[in-house]
Amino acid sequence: MPSLLESPGQPLSLAEVAGISRQLADDIGRLTLKTEGFSVSEYLSLGGPYLVEYRNGCLQVLPTPTALHQALAFVFANLLVAFSKGDRLSRVKLAPFRVALSEHDYRVPDVCFMLGRNAARRTDLFWRGADLVVEIISPSNRAHDMEIKRAEYAVAGISEYWLIDPEEKRVRVLALL
Repeated sequence: MPSLLESPGQPLSLAEVAGISRQLADDIGRLTLKTEGFSVSEYLSLGGPYLVEYRNGCLQVLPTPTALHQALAFVFANLLVAFSKGDRLSRVKLAPFRVALSEHDYRVPDVCFMLGRNAARRTDLFWRGADLVVEIISPSNRAHDMEIKRAEYAVAGISEYWLIDPEEKRVRVLALL
């Protein structure tokens, strides 16, 4: 029988590969995902396009967006770019990009926008707040977007929060007065 993998010096049989696969699956099954006890600097050092938010030392892994979710974020980001053409220092970011709500809380909105007059609050790793955040509601995460994030963005002083609900085909525009 032809070998699927080769180890240094000798080929492995299909039975040996199956044994290694079972052992690997058992080993992976014993791993636990650490989500608590992280510092802000450890969170900010995460590389890659991960959808991970940070709240008081805990990592919160977000669901992978659907194609519709991403398409809606792209459309709204482009609308904001068109809206802000006259403000050459304004910026629009799509997830995954971090917004610091406080020194211990970071969110990754689907779309975030900042006017040019607030450019000093922007860094390459994250923004300190935003002028507008947009969240597309995920079916698996409805309450999180509609209640928890809504309250957090208000406390952080983000002046506008748009909730796009693909299920209800509705956009809610929330503004601090």
